[in-house]
Amino acid sequence: MKLYLLLCLVSLAACNAIQPAADLPKLGESNWKLSAIEQRPVNYGDRAFLRFDEKENKISGKAACNSFFSDYEMIGQKIKFTGIGSTKMYCEGIMDEENQIITQLQKTSRYEVKAGMLYLYAGDKLGLTFKR
Repeated sequence: MKLYLLLCLVSLAACNAIQPAADLPKLGESNWKLSAIEQRPVNYGDRAFLRFDEKENKISGKAACNSFFSDYEMIGQKIKFTGIGSTKMYCEGIMDEENQIITQLQKTSRYEVKAGMLYLYAGDKLGLTFKR
């Protein structure tokens, strides 16, 4: 009987250990507008955004000029974008920033959502900041 109770308690504890992942915020409920690259504020309005398709595990968006797309894998707060592709139009004066956006997406290893803001990190370094 004691062994049975012990096994029940261990099972319940394991379920509680998994529960916080279910409490992570939904990323796909809206577009995320880019507001900073490496903590430097940017303002591209609707021309730079990120959208999550949580059913398909894909992202899409714009990087100021070109559209981009990718698959993503997420475990807890770890996230990895794979197979990033984009259109290849040339836009005068913003190509450096656009390349930084794509490079930061490639480097992203984790995310955080706080107060309507999405933070994408490469290790401990903040790469991209988005707002709802």
